[in-house]
Amino acid sequence: MAQWYYVDKNKQRIGPMEASVLVDALRHGQLDLSSLVWHEGMPAWQPLSMHLDALGVPESMRMRKAPKSSNASVWVIVAVVLGLGAIPVLGILAAIALPAYQDYTVRAKVSEGLNQAAVAKLATSETRLQTGKWPNNDQEAGYSQPTSNVVSEITIPSPQDIRITFSSNVPAVSGTTLMLRAELDANGVIRWECNAAGSNKLGGPSGTILPKYVPSSCRP
Repeated sequence: MAQWYYVDKNKQRIGPMEASVLVDALRHGQLDLSSLVWHEGMPAWQPLSMHLDALGVPESMRMRKAPKSSNASVWVIVAVVLGLGAIPVLGILAAIALPAYQDYTVRAKVSEGLNQAAVAKLATSETRLQTGKWPNNDQEAGYSQPTSNVVSEITIPSPQDIRITFSSNVPAVSGTTLMLRAELDANGVIRWECNAAGSNKLGGPSGTILPKYVPSSCRP
C-alpha cells in the first residue's frame, strides 16, 4: 500500500502516512484539494485533486459548497413581517430565531476547535503507523499544542485519545471538553470518533460539552 506525503500550509513535507490519514486531514481542513501530494513512483508533486480515486476521497468531499445557515429562512420571514409592520409577530419570530442563531454560532466555534485537532490526530496516527503503538502523551507523538482563541488546550492525555478544551472566549462552552477516540479497524485503517457528554463511541471517554453544541456525529 502506497505511503503518501503532502505539503502543509507552512510548506513543510508531512508523511509518510496511509491514504486514510491524508483523507482525514482533508476532511478537517488541514489541507485542501489544491494541496500538493506525492508517493513513491510519482514523477513529481501533484495537486490532491488529481488523486481523489486513488486516495478514496468520498464524493461528498470532492465538490464542497459553503453551508447555508438554517436560520437564513427565519430571517427572511422576519424581514417580510417587518415590512408589513406586524411588530408583535416580529417579536415572536425574533424570540425563536435568536436562541437558534446563538446555538449555531457556538457550534461553528466548536467545529473550528475540532478542525484544529487535525494536527494532534495526524501526529497520533503517524506514531501508530510508524511504531505500531499509540502515543501516551503529546511528547511521544512529537506534538505541540496550537494557539487558538477558541480552545485553551488540545492534548493527548492517553493512548488513542485526544481532548479538546474550549476557552473562555466561547462562554457557552468555556472549560468543557470534547473527546476524540482512535481505533485501528480490521483493514489497518485508523478511524476517529468524537464524544460529547453522554457519548462513548469505541469505548472512549466522554467529553463534558453539551450535545447541542457539537456536530451530529459527536452526539450520543
